Amino acid sequence: MIQRQTQNIAYWREKYKVNESDHEFLYEFLADANKPQSVETLAHEIISRRCAQEEARIRNELSRGLIFDPKESYDVDDDVVFPTFDFRMAKVISVRTGDNPEHGEFDVIRVRFSDNGKEKLFAARLQSPHKLNRTDDDELFASVGLLSVEELVDEAGSAVAATVARHLQNQPDYFINAGHLWLTTDQMVAVNVGHLNIAEAAIEVNGVPMTTPQLLEMVELDEGAAEAVRAFSLETALSHDQRFVQIGVDDTAAWYLQRLIPEAALEVPTLLQHVPEPYERSLLDVELLQTEWELNDELTDGGLAEDTSPGVKSASVYLIFPHWAAGTLPLPRTTRSLFPGRAGKASRITLVDGRWGKRFDAWVVHEGGYVAGLGEWYKDHKLPVGARINLERSQTDGEIVIDYRPVRARRDWIRMVRVESHRLVFQMTRQQMICEYDDHLAIGFTDLDSILALGEQVRAEGMTVKALVEQIMPELVKLSPQGTAHVKTLYSAVNLLRRTVPAPIFAALTQLPTATDTGSGYWNL
Repeated sequence: MIQRQTQNIAYWREKYKVNESDHEFLYEFLADANKPQSVETLAHEIISRRCAQEEARIRNELSRGLIFDPKESYDVDDDVVFPTFDFRMAKVISVRTGDNPEHGEFDVIRVRFSDNGKEKLFAARLQSPHKLNRTDDDELFASVGLLSVEELVDEAGSAVAATVARHLQNQPDYFINAGHLWLTTDQMVAVNVGHLNIAEAAIEVNGVPMTTPQLLEMVELDEGAAEAVRAFSLETALSHDQRFVQIGVDDTAAWYLQRLIPEAALEVPTLLQHVPEPYERSLLDVELLQTEWELNDELTDGGLAEDTSPGVKSASVYLIFPHWAAGTLPLPRTTRSLFPGRAGKASRITLVDGRWGKRFDAWVVHEGGYVAGLGEWYKDHKLPVGARINLERSQTDGEIVIDYRPVRARRDWIRMVRVESHRLVFQMTRQQMICEYDDHLAIGFTDLDSILALGEQVRAEGMTVKALVEQIMPELVKLSPQGTAHVKTLYSAVNLLRRTVPAPIFAALTQLPTATDTGSGYWNL
């Protein structure tokens, strides 16, 4: 069977390059489709085309002369095609009788290759088996065992799509995209500043995000173009204008005005920016891994937490300092199915206050793993760091009920923190608590600005997690008569100054020379 280059997965993954012929094909394919196409679709078409081209080339090359087979006989001046030599053509220039008793009677033909003039000897009229023997002509084109186009796409489609995308991006005079969809520049409908001003006014008057079809009804573009092309042209223009931000729910893209979106929904707040630090995960024993799972940090990667099924109707999270101060709600994997999937930079949702029934806007920031816009809600209900926040799917689409479990007002002993000499100092103080909270995570304070300023200094200096643990752990163990502190408390305290996931904190604790695990999550020094 002929070896086909297009059947080689390594070729598609590592060697494939978009050539001039592919470039022209992509341009013509998009022009004929007359609607935006995904780069995945373009990759599929490239693979299909290359496979068809290779089959056609093979058949064309074999039609140029006799196909070489060692058991066949050849005469001087015969044109012979050698499939095993990439279908090179050669002319027989002499024939003589072979001399090898093991093979019986056979001929030796001398051929001269037409591409380089070199000569080579081959056996012909050979009766004994030979690796170049074939049983019939159809064997050359046998499809048994060949990968289909779909199978090739499954194995190497993503690599080809990435290669195609790079080529399209490097050819801005010919191709243009909006998100993952592409068109040729010649297909684009003109969208001017007047059209964009109308779109801005429409969004502002309506006061809600608007989909592209809704905006198209108000923005008069060339009616001679297909609706898909007009929509694509408008989306492209909107995406390049800083006034607009693409947001949406699931697969429905929508557009809103940047000036109407909270800053925390457009850019991850400094307090939530996580700078990963190397650590030895093997230092974490089963109990620490279990605690990591219990903390359910939205930034934990590779832990035990799993995404909840879409059928889950409620979930809860605990509020740590960075989210409390930034007015955001963490979105760990266990809560994400309650919220809409990603369609743009952020998704606008409605939260319903479970205490007062008040509805207010919030923004799901998918890449950041949080919901922005809860600062006022925290203040209105006087929720502390460590509060348990309950979430429940509403019967109304796009709405989530957010609540907490109130408790009879009481004064509990909790850790209070203040800043002294550029360090955190803790003490136990009675504070009135009005909701259910995690005693290990709860931390109170009276001077927020000083904590924020110290955190800014710690981040600017690049203070390591290990250094923070060495500085904070002695302060925490002083608060207990037993001289112990829980690892959850250490996690909450470190996050006062630097957004850090649990595992590096726990690993740093295990490396303190005097640190001892006393059981149930408590450690002493």
